[in-house]
Amino acid sequence: MVTCDDELVETCRRLLKRSAWRIQYKTRIQLIRESNPLYDNECYDNSFESMVVSELFVDELLDMLPWEKCRYIIKKTVIEGMAEQEVADELHMTQQGVSKWKRKGLEVLKENLIHSSRP
Repeated sequence: MVTCDDELVETCRRLLKRSAWRIQYKTRIQLIRESNPLYDNECYDNSFESMVVSELFVDELLDMLPWEKCRYIIKKTVIEGMAEQEVADELHMTQQGVSKWKRKGLEVLKENLIHSSRP
C-alpha cells in the first residue's frame, strides 16, 4: 500500500535527482568553456609572421584595459584557457571575483572595439 508520504518522498527524490543532474551538467559546460583557449593554432595559419601579428594584436587589445589585474585575468582565462578557479587561487581571490573581473574586462574590450571600428 502506497501512502501519501511515500509519494511525497518519491516526488522529492525525483526533483532532487533532476536538480543534481542540471547542476552537474552546468558545471561540465562551464569547465569546457573555461578550458578551451580563445584560439587554437591548428585553426589558423601557423606561420611565424601570423603568430607574431596575432600576439601583437592581442597585446594591443589587452593594453586597452585600464586595470592590470583585469589584463592578467583575461590573458589567463580567455587566451591561455586556464580555469577561473585556478586563477582565483593564484591571485588569492574567489572564483566569483575572477569571473566579475573577466566579464568587466570583456565588456570594456567590446566597447573599445565597437567604438574603434566606427568610421
